[in-house]
Amino acid sequence: MKRGVALAVIAAAFLLGTAQAKPFSYKYKTKYADVQFSWSSEAAAIPRLVARFRADLAKAKAETISGGKEDYALRQIGWATITKISTSGQTPRLLSLARESWEFTGGAHGNGGTSSLLWDRQLGREISFASLFASQSGYVRVLRGPYCRALDVERKKRRGGETAAQLGMLPEFGSCPKLSDLALIPADADRNGKLQSVHLVANAYLAGPYVEGEYDIKLPVSQQLIGMMKPQYGASFEAQRQ
Repeated sequence: MKRGVALAVIAAAFLLGTAQAKPFSYKYKTKYADVQFSWSSEAAAIPRLVARFRADLAKAKAETISGGKEDYALRQIGWATITKISTSGQTPRLLSLARESWEFTGGAHGNGGTSSLLWDRQLGREISFASLFASQSGYVRVLRGPYCRALDVERKKRRGGETAAQLGMLPEFGSCPKLSDLALIPADADRNGKLQSVHLVANAYLAGPYVEGEYDIKLPVSQQLIGMMKPQYGASFEAQRQ
Protein backbone atom coordinates (compact mmCIF):
# COMPACT_ATOMS: atom_id res chain seq x y z
CA MET A 1 0.00 0.00 0.00
CA LYS A 2 1.41 3.37 -0.97
CA ARG A 3 2.20 5.81 1.85
CA GLY A 4 -0.45 8.36 0.82
CA VAL A 5 -3.17 5.72 0.64
CA ALA A 6 -2.05 4.24 3.95
CA LEU A 7 -2.30 7.60 5.70
CA ALA A 8 -5.75 8.19 4.21
CA VAL A 9 -6.91 4.83 5.56
CA ILE A 10 -5.49 5.64 8.99
CA ALA A 11 -7.19 9.07 8.97
CA ALA A 12 -10.57 7.58 8.08
CA ALA A 13 -10.20 4.85 10.70
CA PHE A 14 -9.28 7.27 13.46
CA LEU A 15 -12.19 9.58 12.68
CA LEU A 16 -14.65 6.68 12.60
CA GLY A 17 -13.26 5.07 15.73
CA THR A 18 -13.25 8.29 17.74
CA ALA A 19 -16.80 9.10 16.71
CA GLN A 20 -18.04 5.68 17.85
CA ALA A 21 -16.05 5.37 21.07
CA LYS A 22 -17.28 6.74 24.38
CA PRO A 23 -15.21 8.08 27.27
CA PHE A 24 -14.78 5.71 30.20
CA SER A 25 -15.29 6.59 33.84
CA TYR A 26 -15.12 4.28 36.86
CA LYS A 27 -15.76 5.02 40.54
CA TYR A 28 -15.51 2.72 43.54
CA LYS A 29 -15.83 4.01 47.08
CA THR A 30 -16.04 2.41 50.51
CA LYS A 31 -14.91 3.52 53.96
CA TYR A 32 -11.43 2.17 53.28
CA ALA A 33 -10.90 2.79 49.56
CA ASP A 34 -11.72 5.45 46.98
CA VAL A 35 -10.82 4.52 43.40
CA GLN A 36 -11.50 6.72 40.37
CA PHE A 37 -10.23 6.05 36.86
CA SER A 38 -11.18 7.61 33.54
CA TRP A 39 -9.97 7.97 29.97
CA SER A 40 -11.06 9.95 26.93
CA SER A 41 -13.10 8.79 23.96
CA GLU A 42 -10.02 9.09 21.74
CA ALA A 43 -8.16 6.64 23.98
CA ALA A 44 -11.23 4.41 24.14
CA ALA A 45 -11.11 4.04 20.33
CA ILE A 46 -7.80 2.12 20.59
CA PRO A 47 -8.28 -1.44 21.90
CA ARG A 48 -4.65 -1.89 22.95
CA LEU A 49 -4.81 1.25 25.08
CA VAL A 50 -8.11 0.15 26.61
CA ALA A 51 -6.60 -3.21 27.57
CA ARG A 52 -3.60 -1.44 29.09
CA PHE A 53 -5.72 1.00 31.08
CA ARG A 54 -8.07 -1.70 32.33
CA ALA A 55 -5.05 -3.61 33.64
CA ASP A 56 -3.80 -0.43 35.33
CA LEU A 57 -7.24 0.08 36.89
CA ALA A 58 -7.41 -3.47 38.20
CA LYS A 59 -3.96 -3.16 39.78
CA ALA A 60 -4.68 0.26 41.32
CA LYS A 61 -7.99 -0.94 42.74
CA ALA A 62 -6.50 -4.10 44.26
CA GLU A 63 -3.59 -2.21 45.87
CA THR A 64 -5.80 0.59 47.18
CA ILE A 65 -8.32 -1.78 48.72
CA SER A 66 -5.63 -3.95 50.30
CA GLY A 67 -3.68 -1.03 51.76
CA GLY A 68 -6.81 0.85 52.73
CA LYS A 69 -8.22 -2.08 54.68
CA GLU A 70 -5.00 -2.46 56.66
CA ASP A 71 -4.74 1.26 57.40
CA TYR A 72 -8.40 1.56 58.30
CA ALA A 73 -8.12 -1.27 60.80
CA LEU A 74 -5.22 0.55 62.50
CA ARG A 75 -6.18 4.24 62.20
CA GLN A 76 -9.60 4.47 60.55
CA ILE A 77 -7.93 6.08 57.54
CA GLY A 78 -8.62 4.79 54.04
CA TRP A 79 -6.59 5.03 50.84
CA ALA A 80 -7.46 6.73 47.57
CA THR A 81 -6.25 6.75 43.98
CA ILE A 82 -7.48 8.94 41.14
CA THR A 83 -6.33 8.66 37.51
CA LYS A 84 -7.56 10.83 34.66
CA ILE A 85 -6.33 10.26 31.10
CA SER A 86 -7.29 13.11 28.78
CA THR A 87 -6.60 13.95 25.15
CA SER A 88 -4.22 16.87 24.65
CA GLY A 89 -4.30 16.63 20.89
CA GLN A 90 -4.51 14.28 17.96
CA THR A 91 -3.72 13.99 14.29
CA PRO A 92 -4.49 11.15 11.85
CA ARG A 93 -1.21 9.54 12.92
CA LEU A 94 -0.60 10.64 16.52
CA LEU A 95 -2.66 10.67 19.71
CA SER A 96 -1.23 12.74 22.58
CA LEU A 97 -2.55 11.89 26.03
CA ALA A 98 -1.92 13.43 29.45
CA ARG A 99 -2.21 11.10 32.42
CA GLU A 100 -2.89 12.86 35.73
CA SER A 101 -2.62 10.69 38.83
CA TRP A 102 -3.10 11.31 42.52
CA GLU A 103 -2.99 8.93 45.46
CA PHE A 104 -3.26 9.00 49.21
CA THR A 105 -1.68 6.12 51.09
CA GLY A 106 -1.96 7.28 54.66
CA GLY A 107 0.86 9.82 54.78
CA ALA A 108 0.85 13.52 55.65
CA HIS A 109 -0.69 14.36 52.29
CA GLY A 110 -1.48 12.83 48.94
CA ASN A 111 0.96 12.75 46.04
CA GLY A 112 0.29 13.16 42.36
CA GLY A 113 1.87 13.79 39.03
CA THR A 114 1.39 14.09 35.29
CA SER A 115 2.89 11.85 32.64
CA SER A 116 2.63 11.77 28.87
CA LEU A 117 1.61 9.05 26.45
CA LEU A 118 2.21 9.52 22.73
CA TRP A 119 0.57 6.88 20.55
CA ASP A 120 1.51 6.20 16.92
CA ARG A 121 -1.59 4.86 15.20
CA GLN A 122 0.31 3.56 12.19
CA LEU A 123 2.81 1.63 14.31
CA GLY A 124 0.12 0.61 16.79
CA ARG A 125 2.23 1.40 19.84
CA GLU A 126 3.47 4.08 22.20
CA ILE A 127 6.47 6.12 21.10
CA SER A 128 8.68 8.54 23.00
CA PHE A 129 8.74 12.27 22.32
CA ALA A 130 12.42 11.95 21.42
CA SER A 131 11.65 9.39 18.71
CA LEU A 132 9.83 12.08 16.72
CA PHE A 133 13.21 13.53 15.79
CA ALA A 134 15.98 12.49 13.44
CA SER A 135 18.42 13.25 16.24
CA GLN A 136 16.93 12.22 19.56
CA SER A 137 18.83 14.95 21.39
CA GLY A 138 18.27 17.66 18.78
CA TYR A 139 14.99 18.88 20.21
CA VAL A 140 16.71 19.65 23.51
CA ARG A 141 18.70 22.48 21.90
CA VAL A 142 15.49 24.07 20.59
CA LEU A 143 13.32 23.71 23.70
CA ARG A 144 15.64 23.99 26.66
CA GLY A 145 16.48 27.71 26.49
CA PRO A 146 12.86 28.92 26.10
CA TYR A 147 11.72 26.42 28.73
CA CYS A 148 14.26 27.47 31.35
CA ARG A 149 13.45 31.16 30.85
CA ALA A 150 9.70 30.57 31.06
CA LEU A 151 10.14 28.39 34.16
CA ASP A 152 12.08 31.13 35.94
CA VAL A 153 9.34 33.65 35.15
CA GLU A 154 6.69 31.35 36.60
CA ARG A 155 8.80 30.59 39.66
CA LYS A 156 9.17 34.29 40.44
CA LYS A 157 5.40 34.72 40.25
CA ARG A 158 4.81 31.90 42.74
CA ARG A 159 7.63 33.05 45.04
CA GLY A 160 6.76 36.71 45.24
CA GLY A 161 9.72 37.76 43.12
CA GLU A 162 12.30 36.04 45.32
CA THR A 163 14.81 33.39 44.30
CA ALA A 164 15.18 29.90 45.68
CA ALA A 165 18.38 30.95 47.48
CA GLN A 166 16.68 33.95 49.09
CA LEU A 167 13.92 31.69 50.37
CA GLY A 168 16.37 29.10 51.70
CA MET A 169 15.21 26.40 49.30
CA LEU A 170 17.21 23.45 48.04
CA PRO A 171 19.57 24.38 45.18
CA GLU A 172 17.70 22.20 42.69
CA PHE A 173 14.60 24.34 43.17
CA GLY A 174 16.48 27.17 41.52
CA SER A 175 18.05 25.20 38.68
CA CYS A 176 16.47 24.11 35.40
CA PRO A 177 15.45 20.42 35.28
CA LYS A 178 16.59 18.12 32.50
CA LEU A 179 14.01 17.80 29.75
CA SER A 180 14.30 14.04 30.11
CA ASP A 181 12.83 14.37 33.63
CA LEU A 182 9.73 16.22 32.39
CA ALA A 183 6.48 15.05 30.86
CA LEU A 184 6.50 16.44 27.29
CA ILE A 185 2.95 16.56 25.99
CA PRO A 186 2.15 17.82 22.46
CA ALA A 187 -1.17 19.67 22.33
CA ASP A 188 -3.77 20.90 19.85
CA ALA A 189 -5.71 23.70 21.52
CA ASP A 190 -7.98 24.54 18.58
CA ARG A 191 -8.66 20.90 17.64
CA ASN A 192 -7.74 21.37 13.99
CA GLY A 193 -5.86 18.09 13.72
CA LYS A 194 -2.41 19.65 14.06
CA LEU A 195 -0.22 19.84 17.19
CA GLN A 196 0.76 23.48 17.82
CA SER A 197 2.37 23.47 21.26
CA VAL A 198 4.23 21.32 23.76
CA HIS A 199 3.49 21.25 27.48
CA LEU A 200 6.61 20.63 29.56
CA VAL A 201 5.41 19.46 32.97
CA ALA A 202 7.63 19.27 36.04
CA ASN A 203 5.90 17.39 38.83
CA ALA A 204 6.05 18.49 42.46
CA TYR A 205 9.53 18.35 44.02
CA LEU A 206 11.25 18.54 40.61
CA ALA A 207 11.25 22.31 39.98
CA GLY A 208 10.01 23.43 43.38
CA PRO A 209 8.72 22.25 46.78
CA TYR A 210 5.47 20.33 47.19
CA VAL A 211 3.51 23.44 48.14
CA GLU A 212 4.20 24.98 44.72
CA GLY A 213 2.63 22.04 42.91
CA GLU A 214 3.58 21.07 39.38
CA TYR A 215 4.96 23.50 36.83
CA ASP A 216 3.25 23.27 33.42
CA ILE A 217 5.11 25.39 30.87
CA LYS A 218 3.56 25.60 27.40
CA LEU A 219 5.84 26.41 24.45
CA PRO A 220 4.66 27.02 20.87
CA VAL A 221 5.87 24.68 18.16
CA SER A 222 8.42 26.43 15.94
CA GLN A 223 9.39 25.79 12.33
CA GLN A 224 12.88 24.99 13.61
CA LEU A 225 11.48 22.23 15.81
CA ILE A 226 9.42 20.77 12.94
CA GLY A 227 12.50 20.88 10.71
CA MET A 228 14.30 18.54 13.09
CA MET A 229 11.54 15.92 13.02
CA LYS A 230 11.43 12.75 10.99
CA PRO A 231 9.39 13.33 7.79
CA GLN A 232 6.59 11.00 8.89
CA TYR A 233 5.94 13.10 12.00
CA GLY A 234 6.51 16.67 10.85
CA ALA A 235 3.14 16.72 9.07
CA SER A 236 1.37 16.27 12.43
CA PHE A 237 2.68 19.61 13.72
CA GLU A 238 1.92 23.22 12.87
CA ALA A 239 4.41 26.04 13.46
CA GLN A 240 3.27 29.03 15.47
CA ARG A 241 4.40 32.63 15.39
CA GLN A 242 7.16 33.05 17.96
